Amino acid sequence: MDNEPAEGERAIPLLSGERVMERLLCNHVRAGRAYDGYLYVTTQRLAYVPWPAGEVRGAKPFSIPLAEVSGADVAPRGANFRDGSWRRRLRVTKSSGEVELFVVWRAQKAAELIERVRQGNHEGAE
Repeated sequence: MDNEPAEGERAIPLLSGERVMERLLCNHVRAGRAYDGYLYVTTQRLAYVPWPAGEVRGAKPFSIPLAEVSGADVAPRGANFRDGSWRRRLRVTKSSGEVELFVVWRAQKAAELIERVRQGNHEGAE
């Protein structure tokens, strides 16, 4: 996948020494609603950037330092179509116990990527 944003798309400002490993098209699930955007997996953090339409509906950009991520896996499916739980969702668990859910294509591969990067394997970074 090309990690460079297309014309008109938003990018994240990178921290010193940070590289983007992957940019995932996603829906961030918050309070039972899904907000379109991108999830950037970098060598230092996970950064969610909502699309402008999501921001109008209340989505906020945020990032989670990898040091605060205690795990990434696939959340069990649920029965609520509004929160994306009919689909496989990427579940990111923070050290605090808080969970962030993202509907992404190939959730298992996304979780494996995050785990690999958390363990310091930055192979394939640009």
